[in-house]
Amino acid sequence: MGTSLSAVCYLWIIALVCLCLRFDSVIANSNGAPTASCTSMSPDHDGGSPSNDPCPFETVPSQVEMFSNESLTLTIQTKLSSSKTFKGFLIMGFDSVTDVVIGTFDTGLSQGQSQPLMCYDTYDMAATHRSPTGKNSVTIEWIPPIDFDGVVVFKTTFVEAKLTYWIKELSQQVKITRSDATPTTTIDPQSTTEQPVIPDVYEGCGISKGCAAAPAGCVGSRDCSMLTTYKRVNDNHLQLEVYGQISGDEYVAVGFSTDREMGVDSVVECANYRNKLGAYQSYNTPEKSNLRVESQLPGFNMTLAAFSDGFIYCNVLHPISYTMNNVAFDLSQPHYLLMATGPTGDYNIQEHNEEEISSSSVVLTNALCIMYFKEASRVLKQLHGSFMVIAWLMAASAGVLMPRYMKKTWVGKQFMKKDLWFVFHQGLMVLAWCLTVVGFIIIFVDVGGWVSESVSENPHPLIGCITTVLAFIQPFMALMRPLPDAPNRYIFNWAHMLVGYSAHILAITCIFLAVEMDEAELPYETYWILTAHICCYVGAHLILTYLARRDYSAADFALKSDGSRDAQGSKLRQGILAGYVCIIIGLGVAVIAFIAGA
Repeated sequence: MGTSLSAVCYLWIIALVCLCLRFDSVIANSNGAPTASCTSMSPDHDGGSPSNDPCPFETVPSQVEMFSNESLTLTIQTKLSSSKTFKGFLIMGFDSVTDVVIGTFDTGLSQGQSQPLMCYDTYDMAATHRSPTGKNSVTIEWIPPIDFDGVVVFKTTFVEAKLTYWIKELSQQVKITRSDATPTTTIDPQSTTEQPVIPDVYEGCGISKGCAAAPAGCVGSRDCSMLTTYKRVNDNHLQLEVYGQISGDEYVAVGFSTDREMGVDSVVECANYRNKLGAYQSYNTPEKSNLRVESQLPGFNMTLAAFSDGFIYCNVLHPISYTMNNVAFDLSQPHYLLMATGPTGDYNIQEHNEEEISSSSVVLTNALCIMYFKEASRVLKQLHGSFMVIAWLMAASAGVLMPRYMKKTWVGKQFMKKDLWFVFHQGLMVLAWCLTVVGFIIIFVDVGGWVSESVSENPHPLIGCITTVLAFIQPFMALMRPLPDAPNRYIFNWAHMLVGYSAHILAITCIFLAVEMDEAELPYETYWILTAHICCYVGAHLILTYLARRDYSAADFALKSDGSRDAQGSKLRQGILAGYVCIIIGLGVAVIAFIAGA
């Protein structure tokens, strides 16, 4: 028993280390600094503090004197004396006298390495990284306020690793002289002078054109917050209208998806940036980021853009069949509609503040219905998560202890001619098996089959499938169990144990990985509950093993060999088991509560 237990403990310790490493990567800000960092400019990594070593990175302005109607190129780079790379950064410009944040950033020169960040209610007042890959140099532009006259200094936070970073590293000062040149005028979308008028977007809905809108019933009451319409105008083109409520530099966009999930989608944006209205094509990548198409595709043409009373409108001629980012799209085939609104920059839209997904697919070339966006039901996802938690955090975690520590407990007590410990073990593992299979089927029904996704980005589906396969074969292995005195019984024992423990470890790992998935919408505290469960499980094994070895002595060997009586320490083991079961049930219920409230 000692050898097998050691193997089990080693497996769980390895799993715990892997989960902690994964946990460590989750809490890092891998996709850019959060808006909460605007004031302190600190990455707020747990357990970390700014480095006292000289910073190996710097921010270099392209000039030290300029006019306020010019832009300034900034290079965020590794110093020549160093070979290190930085994974993240956050930069802002400050008035050297008042220490007030000024100016805005344009990240178009960074080739996708940086992105604007909303600070102090201004969308692009700061700039940050887009990915945690190591960088030697990032180039961005900074635009001063047109009426600014003074000296600006740039403060940059550099992150080399989770626990190695430098805060508010100062650049060389740049003197800015207020320009007397008249700034280029732009059209204020809120001005009514010579502004295009938004047509009646509701006219013809369900009769001459298809409409998808939110909230439910808004077409009849003419008060939709988001609306897209579509109709076929010839063999090759659709006419699309995109309409929605915005505030400031924001967008309303509609995407065409084959699977109700963001990723590998064609998008039409209707955006307002710096009082400039426009319609653009973009692409949702498999990594769920959005890239605007640099050159609009043939057949795409904006015929009207307008803004009035807080609502933006774009009318677009759109091709039916086209290729974008080497992906072929055919809108004469069924597609789900995704609509979203959120902040925008000059070159790309940012993460949405509000999102709607059509409950069914639609053929845009011939559907003339009125369809309302409804939030996709989360019931199946919640059932899947709850079933897996009950199966593995509760049933399996208790069931695996029975054959190892309880064979000499409840001696002489049987149910249906089977020892009580075996009845408990079998019942709990059958429950885990049933819930796993049902949960596996449920999630496949919910997502519509296998969804192709990078394993490095999201290993949860692959690990879940492996877990289900291992769990599925366990009862069939048990049916082929040889007699206790069979010469090859040890082979079955080892195989049954390894398959079972492997499934259990992978299942807990899979639940842990699910927490970081956007679809799960689980709070940060779930990690602590899962970590507590692992510690409790390993602790129960260690305590019960210690008791088993302590009680196994020559003095009571005969008593333990007496098949008619419980082994020594039976009551203590029952007490420990009861306490353990109460704890894992409590932890499991807490996770299920999080799932139900997601």
